[in-house]
Amino acid sequence: MKTHINKFLLISIDAWRYDALSRTNRQMLTPKFDLLTQNFSLAERFFVTAPATRPSHTSLFTGLYPFEHGLYGQTYLKMFDGIPNLFQLFADAGYHITGRSERSEVFRFLDFEPFITQMDAHAKHQHLGSLENVIEELAQPDTTPQFCFLHFWYTHGGYGMSGIRSAPNLKALVNQGRTAEALRFYYAAVTHVLEFSLVEILKRLSLDEWAIFIFGDHGEGFCDEVMAHGDNLHQNTLHVPLLAHIPGVELKFADGPSSMIDLFPTITNLAGINVDYQGYGRNLVGVSEASEDRWVFSELDSLYGVGFLKQSNLQMAHDRVTSRFTIDGEEIERDADGIRLWSIMDGQRLYREKELTGDFVLRDVMSGENLPCDAPYPFRAIHDQIITNSRYQHLEAQETTAEEEEILEERLRELGYIE
Repeated sequence: MKTHINKFLLISIDAWRYDALSRTNRQMLTPKFDLLTQNFSLAERFFVTAPATRPSHTSLFTGLYPFEHGLYGQTYLKMFDGIPNLFQLFADAGYHITGRSERSEVFRFLDFEPFITQMDAHAKHQHLGSLENVIEELAQPDTTPQFCFLHFWYTHGGYGMSGIRSAPNLKALVNQGRTAEALRFYYAAVTHVLEFSLVEILKRLSLDEWAIFIFGDHGEGFCDEVMAHGDNLHQNTLHVPLLAHIPGVELKFADGPSSMIDLFPTITNLAGINVDYQGYGRNLVGVSEASEDRWVFSELDSLYGVGFLKQSNLQMAHDRVTSRFTIDGEEIERDADGIRLWSIMDGQRLYREKELTGDFVLRDVMSGENLPCDAPYPFRAIHDQIITNSRYQHLEAQETTAEEEEILEERLRELGYIE
């Protein structure tokens, strides 16, 4: 099937996990949003590549895993050089570009940063800003090709509770076994975005013209094992919704897993944009190859911590960032509690391993129950194949720490490539 689309809308909802949607959770009461998206397809096994905003969005815009695009974790400063991104590709193809975020500074120092501005430039607090300007921006002449990205932050961290008197500590509630109570505040923030902000945008668009993708950039923890998304690889932080609508296409997602990296080849293919893409992402439209044996990959690197939105980062001149992890030639401070984890998912199971210790767990994605795993070696072999078969390994030579070189050397030694 050959379909050409010239209007695209990508909506990223920060920290939007799989059960914060009425189709997967009856507690979610969003009748207007449900009506507008009733014919959208839901990817039931959609996974992000990292449980953090910066690396996950970089995978979205490049179609690459974090180890391929260089932004291993939230606090790595920039990407590897020379990687095409959706904004630049669509700008070069003559599309009108709109990029808006309620927290645009989170994209600082990334190649696509110049394309993303505040949701409302006149608002001091972005979640209090108006959507009128965004809606007017989308109201271009019918013949104007458009590529639009919107990023909603209201569902992140504070869950809209800032300034509320007597607001509870949600982590304390979870620790006290009152998780359902804590989740109600989180669900309320998601409801605010879906039922009010997104409804006002979607109801003004013609579905005959626009390809629309609505997704979470990562989930959120709210359990004993992980509260904040950047602390661990967990089904609550990696498994997120993807709602998709493509004009003239009855989109049916494969039974196997899909990944954030799949949106890059899907969107460029729909637009007819030729790009030399050699990543692991698959076109979600009319996929012919079987996906039952597919495993998708995610990683967490907090060696430099998980915090990024500091004034020292946000006000720093761009030319002071001399590599992914150095400022003025000096390596940024490491986090003593930093870790490296990786996971692979086949849609049903999630295997997670701590890179430096080899500690591992295998569990059911939907139920969260641990599964028996007598030998980790088959899963490690899948992981090693993903790493060694990547067509972008050469980019690592641009900038690597001594520790990263040691880890890579050990991987190659275990696989028998070096002695």
